[in-house]
Amino acid sequence: MILLTGATGATGRRVLDRLLQRGHRVRCLVRNPARLGARRVDVQLALWNLTDTRMPGGAFRDVEAVIHLAGPLRDQPIGQLEELNATASWRLADAAAQAGVGHFVFASALGAGQAADCRFLRAKAVAERVVTDAGAVGGMPVSVVAPSLVLARGQRWASWAQALSLLPVVPVPAGSSGRSRPVAVGDVADAVLAVLEGGAPPVGRPARHEAAGPRQLAVQELVPAIHDVVGARRRRTVALPPGLLNAAVAALERPGAADREELAVLRCDTAGRRGTADLEALGIRPRGLVEALGG
Repeated sequence: MILLTGATGATGRRVLDRLLQRGHRVRCLVRNPARLGARRVDVQLALWNLTDTRMPGGAFRDVEAVIHLAGPLRDQPIGQLEELNATASWRLADAAAQAGVGHFVFASALGAGQAADCRFLRAKAVAERVVTDAGAVGGMPVSVVAPSLVLARGQRWASWAQALSLLPVVPVPAGSSGRSRPVAVGDVADAVLAVLEGGAPPVGRPARHEAAGPRQLAVQELVPAIHDVVGARRRRTVALPPGLLNAAVAALERPGAADREELAVLRCDTAGRRGTADLEALGIRPRGLVEALGG
């Protein structure tokens, strides 16, 4: 039995499909089972959200491995992103270790670190640390999959870029050294399955796999590149200082098209250090922007 969180997200839906196609039994920890659509009849369900202090009864029954994908980029009505990423991850990993789970696969992020310039990457750094610590103390092997910006048509980053194409010019951060290696959501899902099925690492020696695409882009290049692929109207970019840039993005926040926390992630370096080497080592040929946004 595989216990899966984040099954209704862009990556989680693809991970769930792959798990079921390969014959795994899956139990999904979900807040709203209806969001699983037709798949809700193919899995076991346990009601849980990222602010729950206790796990639902029987959540870990017969569970051999946990895949923890849930972790929002921005604050949610139920809580702030620090709690929803770091605190929730600690609760889940600690409970999994106590239950004797044999492998905990955690979705972190490239660029995660305490010195990062955005809350999300700082929160992911804390989450990664508490998960690995819980594994070491509880005797539970831990693997980490850390993607750069995850792309799919209709997914948040692609929609965000399309929303910016509605402006007369596209604002980008002045003087930002932010870089990314956008990675196809299907490649991230394949990496999670490869890590799960490849066997658990030794206890206390977590395995960390970078999931990065083949093309490195500066933040000033990212939005125009996505516009080209998805057919959005390409606009001239204009570099703005942080204050003016936040004001421009605020115009798109009310309808939910953009978010300043997401912009902060773009300003950070999420390119990683190993390029596509980790995905290739898992047997995955990383796809480019055209393939990533093709469907």
